Amino acid sequence: MSKVFKFFFTRVEIFFLWSSGANLDVLSKTPTEKSKYFGIGGTIVFTALMASFAGGYAFFTAFKSVYLSVPFGIFWGMLIFNLDRYIVASFGVGDGKKTISKQEIIEAAPRLAMAIILGFVISTPLELKLFEKEINAEIDTKIALVQNSIIKSSTNDPQILSLTDERNQLTENVNNRNKIITDKLKEYNKAIREKNDELYGKGPTGKVGRGEYYDGLVIKAQNAQKNYNETNTEYSKLNTNEYKRIKEIDEIISKREKIIQKDVENQKTVQAQNDGLLARLTALNSLTSKEWTLSFAKWLITALFIFIEIAPILFKMMTERGPYDDIVDRIKHETMVRQLEIQSEINQEINSTLKISEQKAILKIDKEIKTYEELLNEVANVQKELSLISINQWRQEQLELIQNKSSTHNSV
Repeated sequence: MSKVFKFFFTRVEIFFLWSSGANLDVLSKTPTEKSKYFGIGGTIVFTALMASFAGGYAFFTAFKSVYLSVPFGIFWGMLIFNLDRYIVASFGVGDGKKTISKQEIIEAAPRLAMAIILGFVISTPLELKLFEKEINAEIDTKIALVQNSIIKSSTNDPQILSLTDERNQLTENVNNRNKIITDKLKEYNKAIREKNDELYGKGPTGKVGRGEYYDGLVIKAQNAQKNYNETNTEYSKLNTNEYKRIKEIDEIISKREKIIQKDVENQKTVQAQNDGLLARLTALNSLTSKEWTLSFAKWLITALFIFIEIAPILFKMMTERGPYDDIVDRIKHETMVRQLEIQSEINQEINSTLKISEQKAILKIDKEIKTYEELLNEVANVQKELSLISINQWRQEQLELIQNKSSTHNSV
């Protein structure tokens, strides 16, 4: 078991040292420096793990898919790991003192800026996860407010309000007519009772049979019946038309309410689905603006991750110069010297080649000049010979001319 543990720890140590951007071959020669670079590498590795969790959660919030968020989280963690390793490895050792100088801060400023940005990027998704319950409550509250607003606006629909007023008025008219019909019926029934009571001696006269008073009650009952029949016929016709209109209004209101209800349900669905990354960031911003404790906690988490991101650079700036740095500088110097020697040898070869080429060119030019001079001399000799021939011919021609003149003169 101890061998397995030792093997595992050794592999982890090697991985952490490599993650710090250190040269493993040089570290093997300076074991006292391993703890420093082990801590730097561990910080980079754990930062990458937190970034992986944050990236995976952010992707899951956006796409609601575990199969997509897991690979993306791994990719995001590897990306942050590579950036952090490059930032730390490219910084060097600073001025080799425990204190952080102004010059070191200036030199590390671009890397510190990158680290701070990465701190914000990593901390935000984790803050969304840490405050998930509060964010869900805030989103639900906003959804409820929107839904109540929709429902309230639907109850104040102008068309429904207008139709409802018309229906209420029609219903009131119908009820008033029905009351009048009922009253007329009561009057008719009362007149019938009075007539019958008078007929059987139960009326005001107390006499049985038909008399003058009874005849008056008969006329009264007939008038009441006629009045009831006319009112009932007229009002029933009006009520029938208005019942029909009320039914039409009910159908229109029912259709309109179904449309509004469908819009409400659609809006509820949209609001319920409004649970993406942007909605959660908005909810978190709203919560932090209302609750100072939440805002303080959020910025505390952000500051923590920013510190974790810039910690390796700060450690390097505060670290004293050690044997590892001396060996690395020596290797760099040796490499630079070797490269300069190689460059010098190359330059010498180039110079020698150039000199040889120059000498060849000079010899070639000299040869060409000599050849040209020989050609010029040959041309000059030919020209000289041609000139002599021409002179001799001219001389011969002149002599012949003189002789011809002399002989002509003698013959005369």
